[in-house]
Amino acid sequence: MMTADVKRFLLHLGMEKRVSDATIKAYRGDIAQFLDFLAVSLDRRPRPDDLDTLAVRSFIAYLSREGYTSRSIARKTASMKSFLSWCARDGIIGKDPSVAVSPPKRRRDLPVIAGARAIERMMGLPDASSRGIRDRAVLELLYGTGMRLAELVGCRLGDWDVESGTVRVIGKRDKERILPVGGEAAEACERYLRDRTGAPAVVFSSRRNYRSHFEGALGTPLVTGRGGLAISRRTIQRIARRYLEQVATLTRMSPHVLRHTFATHLLDAGADLRAVQELLGHASLETTQIYTHVTTERLREVFDKAHPRA
Repeated sequence: MMTADVKRFLLHLGMEKRVSDATIKAYRGDIAQFLDFLAVSLDRRPRPDDLDTLAVRSFIAYLSREGYTSRSIARKTASMKSFLSWCARDGIIGKDPSVAVSPPKRRRDLPVIAGARAIERMMGLPDASSRGIRDRAVLELLYGTGMRLAELVGCRLGDWDVESGTVRVIGKRDKERILPVGGEAAEACERYLRDRTGAPAVVFSSRRNYRSHFEGALGTPLVTGRGGLAISRRTIQRIARRYLEQVATLTRMSPHVLRHTFATHLLDAGADLRAVQELLGHASLETTQIYTHVTTERLREVFDKAHPRA
């Protein structure tokens, strides 16, 4: 019974809440872990009446004993609470047992970023082959616009406005943003499309020329993988990891590092916090403020090293 309920809940997330595939996958894994924990504890498959406050608290305690970080526990608890709340609303259980349960306080880790020199070196690494030209375009777009991995995967030829120097992306919960595409990113993107499609330079001189040349193909992916399909998430992750590993020693090597770096470098250069919030597509300014802590931390390091009475 619970398996069917979980499937309906995940369908609800996708169809009604419009959450991303990656988020649905995370929810599926977290809820499965919770139900598996109950199955082991009860020595049978859990039933709806087993979903009580004791089960919720026991699962959180189990995660803590197993050494999960506060960040992971907070996410898994949020997944579980969301599922149980839906079960109560749908009449599967009498009341939500997780209402009185709070996740452990989450220590907010500072984002992992690369330095400006590392980014400069990284952009010089891709070679002149078709794959290298594509890799450079991917790196420049991620760092130059701050877009998310999924947003890059979803970009279409028609989303790039060569005349205004912007690109349209669809973010979380289908929210649309228009992002500026700077000189280096625009040049890398043009070089990639010319190499991929054989389009002459004049195509990129105006919006009219661009749309006329790619008429009928504006709905196709901006960056492609095998078979002309949209580049995969895994390929983008491999690209980011491959080049970051060559220029920096970081605790994480992912496309999101380039997004973090984009935001931090903007704030380092004096950009307005609310403008960075808009560029990143954060619903809350509080989410963006984490980058000010990175900037402050860097300033503190400079002060401690340089000031004679620090």
